[in-house]
Amino acid sequence: MEQFLNKQIAEAKKEIDRLTTRRQEELGNSINFIENEVQIERLLAQVEAYEVVLEQL
Repeated sequence: MEQFLNKQIAEAKKEIDRLTTRRQEELGNSINFIENEVQIERLLAQVEAYEVVLEQL
């Protein structure tokens, strides 16, 4: 279970890095910008949840 959670955390952090880098690009319109920011926030929440679960193990 710990391995699974650590893998999920690592993958989510990679995606956060990718989306954060994407902030620097021209996203075309405000909808794309908002979608990007929502995805970042969702992933940050997932990482936090996974870390809480890991602490409980």
